[in-house]
Amino acid sequence: MKTYPTDHIYNVGLFAHGGAGKTSLAEAMLFDSKTITRLGRVDEGNTVSDYDAEEVKRRMSVNTTPLPFEWAGRKINLLDTPGYADFVGEVAAAMVAVDGAVIVLCAASGVEVGAETAWTLAERRKLPRLLFLNKMDRDNANFQRTLQQAQEMLNRSIIPLQLPIGAESSFTGVIDLLRMRALRYTRERDGQFEETDIPADLRDQAEEAHLALIEKIAETDDALIEKYLEGGELTAEEMQEGLRRGVRQGSIIPVLCGSATLNIGVQPLL
Repeated sequence: MKTYPTDHIYNVGLFAHGGAGKTSLAEAMLFDSKTITRLGRVDEGNTVSDYDAEEVKRRMSVNTTPLPFEWAGRKINLLDTPGYADFVGEVAAAMVAVDGAVIVLCAASGVEVGAETAWTLAERRKLPRLLFLNKMDRDNANFQRTLQQAQEMLNRSIIPLQLPIGAESSFTGVIDLLRMRALRYTRERDGQFEETDIPADLRDQAEEAHLALIEKIAETDDALIEKYLEGGELTAEEMQEGLRRGVRQGSIIPVLCGSATLNIGVQPLL
């Protein structure tokens, strides 16, 4: 059995309201890390996480399931938790075990009570966290509306790390706001993407979001904010380290987006 140094092991929890797509996201992460070779579906009852007979029957998570996998030489112990209020004890117990929390929101339904509960529990434990706006391919999916709702209901430190390219049936990928590149996916559910220039019609929006993100990152360190205010450009290494520092401090809560069932936008989350 392969052994890992302690600083190469991460315990990460997936939390959300029921139906937001945690289990589908976990399945896509397992697939993209090559832990599994087939992408299961909740509605077919064949995902790795929902293995219990009751979970297969109800098409919903009942237990917290540990899902270990390796990514970039690190071991990640992913905990897929139930989303419905009847099983909030499972959520509370998982919060004690994790180093960080991924709060999954449905881009069509927005911030629901299960997500609020998970957020409150993570806040009490001062856990680093990020948001994943899932189901961008669903009818009525709206990234900006869900983002604004999350900022108003959860925390003003929530800020996009990505923007979607399209929505609903036209959702095809994401814009990486750190590197200012577009990642375009097929709908083959294989997680493969092509890195391209940002579409012209999204360039202004991406530039505005990029500047807001860089300013937020600069605020995490006195030397960085001084450099930024003097007109200096932050290096890629400074941006990455500032982002990590901000997430650890809770001053930055990044937002990523995608579609777990289509396996779009999942690899950047890893």
